[in-house]
Amino acid sequence: MLRCETPPVAPGEPRADPFGQADCEAELKELAEEGYRKLYFGNTPFNAAALEHKTYLIVGRRGAGKTALCHYFSFQREIQDPIVIDVDEPTEYRKVLNKIARRADHSSELAIPHARDVWTYLIWCLLFENTKSESEAIANACVPCRSSTGRTHSGLLHAAIDWLVDQFSSDELASSETELSKLKDEAGFVAAKEAVIGVSRMRPIFVAVDTLEKYDFGDIGLMNAIAGLIEAAAGFNNEFAARGIHVKVFVSGEIFPHLMEVVLQNPLKSVKRAVHMLWRAKDLLRLIAWRYHRFLKRNDLLLPISTSPIDWDDPREVLHKAWEPYFGKTIVAGNGEGEYTFPHILRHTQMRPRQLIVLCNEIANEAIEAGTFPRIGADAIARGVERGEQALATEILNSYSLVHSGVAKIIRALQHIPSTFAGSELDKRAPESARHWTAGGYSADAFSRLVVELGIVGRIVQQSEAGHVAAEFEYGKQSPLYVSHRDRCVIHPMFARMLQVASENPPLNVMPFLVSDGDRSWLNGAS
Repeated sequence: MLRCETPPVAPGEPRADPFGQADCEAELKELAEEGYRKLYFGNTPFNAAALEHKTYLIVGRRGAGKTALCHYFSFQREIQDPIVIDVDEPTEYRKVLNKIARRADHSSELAIPHARDVWTYLIWCLLFENTKSESEAIANACVPCRSSTGRTHSGLLHAAIDWLVDQFSSDELASSETELSKLKDEAGFVAAKEAVIGVSRMRPIFVAVDTLEKYDFGDIGLMNAIAGLIEAAAGFNNEFAARGIHVKVFVSGEIFPHLMEVVLQNPLKSVKRAVHMLWRAKDLLRLIAWRYHRFLKRNDLLLPISTSPIDWDDPREVLHKAWEPYFGKTIVAGNGEGEYTFPHILRHTQMRPRQLIVLCNEIANEAIEAGTFPRIGADAIARGVERGEQALATEILNSYSLVHSGVAKIIRALQHIPSTFAGSELDKRAPESARHWTAGGYSADAFSRLVVELGIVGRIVQQSEAGHVAAEFEYGKQSPLYVSHRDRCVIHPMFARMLQVASENPPLNVMPFLVSDGDRSWLNGAS
């Protein structure tokens, strides 16, 4: 019998998490780095792309796996013995951002270059701190590093910011630009940089900066600070990636369109080869089935069909051996027709791992309560989806709460809307939300843009007479989705119950992601 790393789940035992924790931080705390490495599913398109020398910007919405990918650098095996510096302590990191933001609350033409130079200095401080044992020149270069023992990386940045501010002769950007240039041109600083480059030629260095998940678009200083970080990473990549120093900045997909359209001064120059964490159905199937398979194996609960080797690169085999024996093949959908279980669950997410993990844990716990676990019946799927989608919808609204404090009330204007509708309907509904916007924020266009950005409203690409709808949503694209008055629109299934959407007859089966011809065959069953 296999040794169990976690206690087996008995029928009727409440609230287990067979699919793992919904966030990377919780799993790292529970499993530690080595345990998390074993759980991490490495066969995704983002891993290889993130390691490429030309990659310095990685974009993903909340729950897409940015933090997990950030930690991947520390245990990946493609590059031998790297030095990994990860900046992902949210509380300290927010303090650093706010301090840069206070000095970047000026016109973007001045503020972003200043924020870029501050970030460049701070990144060198991180590099010096993590290589100071290699050279006396490095150890003596950065004053904040000399008393940094015991600090987190974000804590070091916090101390460095305070030290920098003390060096500036005034709060004006023009004078601080001069002070920054003096600091970076000092002979000791230059010598330390060369020493770090000597280290990176032998051991590649990764600096991974995992930014926050919630932002206020109206905070100009904060937006300029993030723009400066992106420009600093671009500069490092151009100058030092070939010499072994790789800066990787993770940016929230919720704010990235705003940065591109409004904040960044020259997007074509500062944003090149961004990796967008847009998950495909087959990658999410492999990830979720991998997690379940590991849990069942640890607890000696695998069914016989799952004990033989599985080709995790073949979605048909994953369905046949690791999914359908437990979840079944089909479930009766809202339109009364049989629907395959995996796409049924997946279409109640916005194609992000965290959301799928939450739903599958809810479903599994329903099966545990029913005493059928590890087999999961149709009733457990229906109840788990209903319970989980409310939490998922709330989290999506929460991600915009700093942008629009009344976002949960704003979207009530969509209540009782038909399942499908013309884009012009959004203009008719918009005035109902007007009193819930902050001063000066309301317009019909702003309302339409918000509900599309949130992934509540999508554009219908194809609809059959049987009620099957294929739709595209902004969360599945690298660029914003714009809905015209003439477009046919649909509400995402995750929000249908929250908004009490008026059902059609027969009810619609909405697939809120586009499926390629290559994926369509396996999504329709393993045969």
